Formats: sequence, C-alpha cells, structure tokens
Amino acid sequence: MSGGMVGLRWEHNVEVTVSPDGWLILHRQPTSVTYRYPPFVTVSWISLQRHGGDLNLAADEVATSWEADRAEIIVVIGRWLDELRDAGLVRED
Repeated sequence: MSGGMVGLRWEHNVEVTVSPDGWLILHRQPTSVTYRYPPFVTVSWISLQRHGGDLNLAADEVATSWEADRAEIIVVIGRWLDELRDAGLVRED
C-alpha cells in the first residue's frame, strides 16, 4: 500500500464489529467466514479511518500512542492491509 491518500472501504458483503475486549471481527457473507484480529489491529484500522486511509499518518498516530517504532508499524499495517485485499475484504477507491 502506498503512503498517499487512499480511500479504503469494506466490501459490501463484510460485516465489521468490535468485540467488548477490542478484537476486530470481520464476517463475510455469503461464505460465513469470520476473521478475528487483535486490538492492535483495531487501533490501526481506526487510525486509518481517521486519516482517510493514509498509511503514513495512521502509522504516526499509532507509533506515538503506543511508543513504538514508526517503520515497524508501517510494515505491520501494510501487511495486514495486503491480507485484507487478498481475502477480498477491502477495496481501494
């Protein structure tokens, strides 16, 4: 994923919820496949949404909040987004 502004959108057949303990849960219809991601991913997704899909801005926010290395955050979020695209859960507008 590039560092520019990218509109990330869930595919129409994906139901998104956050569990009480912070896990991001993606349920895909009609296959009924469910994906669960830990709270770190939930925070990353929220940050991406807040920054219009800009990976660099999201990574800055997460790295600052978690006192983590920005470069590592970019790699982790980028890999997760690649997984989502490969699974057909998100698209870029």
